Amino acid sequence: MIDLVLVTDQIPWWRPTPPCLPVTKKIIETDKAPIFNLPFSQAVLTGNTLYLSGQLGIDPVTLKLVPGGLVPETEQIFKNVDAVIEAAGGSMKDVVKVTAFLTDLTEYSSFNTVYMKFFPEKFPARSSCQVVAISQGAQLEIDVIAVIDKC
Repeated sequence: MIDLVLVTDQIPWWRPTPPCLPVTKKIIETDKAPIFNLPFSQAVLTGNTLYLSGQLGIDPVTLKLVPGGLVPETEQIFKNVDAVIEAAGGSMKDVVKVTAFLTDLTEYSSFNTVYMKFFPEKFPARSSCQVVAISQGAQLEIDVIAVIDKC
């Protein structure tokens, strides 16, 4: 007599094992956007998806917040975002998601005016909210996700 033992933690021979592909993670950094000695990267590229850390309206040369309030900060942020995406091999057309943190939602229409200069059509998905404070006294912080088409 033969005893059969069912092993439940093994995949039966008739079911193919799904491939397990290693996740690659590449740190993206450029001196065309602010670089700080802090524990985060400007961006991380995994596959063809690029995750940018929150960006402030910081001048990459002086490492100071641009003066003048929300409009100049917004313009500088998107220049920084563009530089980081370009360093990863993409462009602003690859942006699929934007999250905007504003300290004053009464400035929302001013933000949208500048935003539409960088995204005139085929807008990315977006979330916006008001926050109590942002690092360095900034009025705006934005983070971005882009999917870079390498085909």
